[in-house]
Amino acid sequence: MTEVASKLALREIAAGGETGPLVDRINASQAGSLPGLLGFQWLEAGRGHIRGRFEIAAKHFSPHGLLHGASIVALADTACGFGCLASLPDGAIGFATGELKTNFIGAAREGGVSCEARLVHAGRTTQVWDTEIRSEATGKTIALFRCTQMLLYPPSKAGGHAAQGERS
Repeated sequence: MTEVASKLALREIAAGGETGPLVDRINASQAGSLPGLLGFQWLEAGRGHIRGRFEIAAKHFSPHGLLHGASIVALADTACGFGCLASLPDGAIGFATGELKTNFIGAAREGGVSCEARLVHAGRTTQVWDTEIRSEATGKTIALFRCTQMLLYPPSKAGGHAAQGERS
């Protein structure tokens, strides 16, 4: 996770960097991973928010012909992960998803699926993100997603106190 944050140079956002280059780095970083394979595109990213989408294709469907819930969850979880990396507090080096929940309230069969994620709690040890997922064809909300990210810090130095969540 630290390598991903470094690769994306997400600390630029904390210093007021441009969001365009960040979106480009996020999109490029997905090659060969699940978000890249599912065709996710990130449109806007900054501290505390991110917007993305995918164009519905056969790979996003379940065997019985509906948009697979995992495609929706993957979009929302990926949005929150990249958003979390762009919003890490000073000293944090990464995160791990501690909990996620999705309410499926609609469906989409064609066109695009978009999401907008926003940071609703920014603590020193956790972040909570909410995401709304919409059908671009109808404009209707098809899912609501919430996750808690547990923030990671480097191990403490010898002789020092243990970092939060680390046993001494």
